[in-house]
Amino acid sequence: MANAKLKPSPDSAVFDRLGLEHNTMHDQRLAAEVLGLFLAQLPATLQLLDHAATAADWKFATHTLKGSCSAVGAQKLQNLAACLEVLAFPGDPQLRLLRLQGLRAAAAEFREAACQAFPAA
Repeated sequence: MANAKLKPSPDSAVFDRLGLEHNTMHDQRLAAEVLGLFLAQLPATLQLLDHAATAADWKFATHTLKGSCSAVGAQKLQNLAACLEVLAFPGDPQLRLLRLQGLRAAAAEFREAACQAFPAA
């Protein structure tokens, strides 16, 4: 079935499963593997943001997250990472915490949606 005939699910803003399947050439095992790798790495990437000491660290971590989100269909998380990438580096730990709260919530939401779609991930 061609992608043009498939309709996105209502939660595609959180998890674009069709995008992930497209990126993995509709190989379900590959999609689950890629998703599993992303989910395993996600806590470390979020920690990079928590511990960013410079604007370069911040930009590297947000850009990395944005790119990896694109590959797995984490649309909401990708959009938030893109927004954070262009914001000035939050040197103040409290400001950083506030900025990352939404990102952490979106990461949890994505993890839940992805694990429902690919329980083996």
